[in-house]
Amino acid sequence: MRRIVPNIHSNDLEASKLFYMDFLGMELVMDIGWVITFASKENPTAQINIFKDDKSIVDESFISIEVPNVDKLYEQAQENEFGIVYELRNESWGVRRFFVKDPNGATINLLTHL
Repeated sequence: MRRIVPNIHSNDLEASKLFYMDFLGMELVMDIGWVITFASKENPTAQINIFKDDKSIVDESFISIEVPNVDKLYEQAQENEFGIVYELRNESWGVRRFFVKDPNGATINLLTHL
């Protein structure tokens, strides 16, 4: 695994920017309107995603895990009949991903950067 990123849902993305940038000193590394990502200046793989709290835009994913080969994990998830709740696809912001339910019911966003 390359990194594991927690996801938080928010009703106020601007307040999140102030908190994570001004208070914690993180860098805003992605802002595509409905999701923003902050990274540590000292360790750029230490990140957090803040999703606009709109269920029509994003599923209830609890964490994102970047892996070297998302296609292989997708095949394994199918073989093991794990609950795939978002099919494998390339996204416009440069990732290939799918969502799968873990045994606890948490939705995991598995992704590879393209």
